[in-house]
Amino acid sequence: MFLHNETGGYLLSESSRVLNRRTFFKGDVIFNEGDYGSQAYVLQSGRVRITKSLPGGGRGTLGFVEASGIFGEMALIDQSKRMASAIAEESCVCIVITEDLLNKKLGNADPGLKMLILMLIRLLRQAASKTPLPADDVEALARAANKADHLAAVQAEKGNH
Repeated sequence: MFLHNETGGYLLSESSRVLNRRTFFKGDVIFNEGDYGSQAYVLQSGRVRITKSLPGGGRGTLGFVEASGIFGEMALIDQSKRMASAIAEESCVCIVITEDLLNKKLGNADPGLKMLILMLIRLLRQAASKTPLPADDVEALARAANKADHLAAVQAEKGNH
């Protein structure tokens, strides 16, 4: 279902034609920090801003998701509350990845791979809940998360064959 591309994003295989798509317009809140998540999103077009509450009040921007990027996956994988909010920066089309679909795709995955993914997600959650990390640490965690996403995507793709 997911094919990793050279820019670090994900492309979707032919089976994506039957997946649920949602359109969001500029300013639409896709999900809120603190909500329980039962869906992840693959951005087909548009741009999404990821924001987080700041300790002194207000909100800070963690980053942006561009076309072929995935977001909202952490809460979907570990059934925890969302750590950040996602807001459409412009009109977007997203493919919705539900918990049922994820479980189906990962159902035949190696148990060790599943455990590695959960450990990486927990590490990311723990790190993100503390004092902001230096940029180098954030980049290292992002690379680890991308590797975990890639491993899960490869394993899920193998399960389709």
